[in-house]
Amino acid sequence: MGLRYRLRQLKNNLTAGPLSAAAEREVAAVLSPAEQALFARLSLADQWHSVRVLGDLRGAGYNDPDLLAAALLHDVGKTRYPLTAWDRTVIVVGAVLLPQRTAQWGAGPAEGWRRPFVVRAQHPAWGAEMAAAAGARAAVVDLIRRHADKPGGAAGDEALRALQWADDQN
Repeated sequence: MGLRYRLRQLKNNLTAGPLSAAAEREVAAVLSPAEQALFARLSLADQWHSVRVLGDLRGAGYNDPDLLAAALLHDVGKTRYPLTAWDRTVIVVGAVLLPQRTAQWGAGPAEGWRRPFVVRAQHPAWGAEMAAAAGARAAVVDLIRRHADKPGGAAGDEALRALQWADDQN
């Protein structure tokens, strides 16, 4: 991911406003009321990110309901310990300069200076737990749990590859 991409992400994080009525209708058409409540916990920037992931998937011809729901909820685990723009910057710089250390820092409790790294590492599992508790379908929960795995997934796992591709675009 290049500097241009990261600068666009920072701008989106700092300038995100509420979802448009059209985006809210899209979310409501894909998610159950309990899932919508989870989605509403996301920061405005993460809500827009998820709507863009959904849009890219639809634009590429994907219409599987489980994939579309996972697109909207894949980062919901980040709401357990919300990240600031500074936290997100630290994560990105750490991952580039010290990838092995960043992975080590992601283990353990989300306390002190390690908190952003733990959120980065653990948010897929947390999000899967939250989605399951909200009654999300098993395939949605599985996609959320695995969305940050090494790209590609198992052979025949087109939904995971599609989610990772769309997430990486945004």
